[in-house]
Amino acid sequence: MSPILRDVFFAVLGFASQWSIMNDLGSGNATSRGMTINVSEKPGGVYLTVFRKSALVIFAVAVILNAFGMIGDPFVFVARNLPFLMPR
Repeated sequence: MSPILRDVFFAVLGFASQWSIMNDLGSGNATSRGMTINVSEKPGGVYLTVFRKSALVIFAVAVILNAFGMIGDPFVFVARNLPFLMPR
């Protein structure tokens, strides 16, 4: 996959996650993979869902910054620091 296509892909994922986070926080319901979690019933589930979406936004920003040459490759960073995610 070309670097520009990869950057566009992660930018779109980041924007979609950001929009989803804003909707989740505004409504008090977090939706992920077809299930809806209400903040009054399970606040921990809502916080974890928003945290997961926020991590995707941060990774998308890292990929975009890498495209501009401001930071190193985030994929290499993740592979080096999380070796259990490496393919066998």
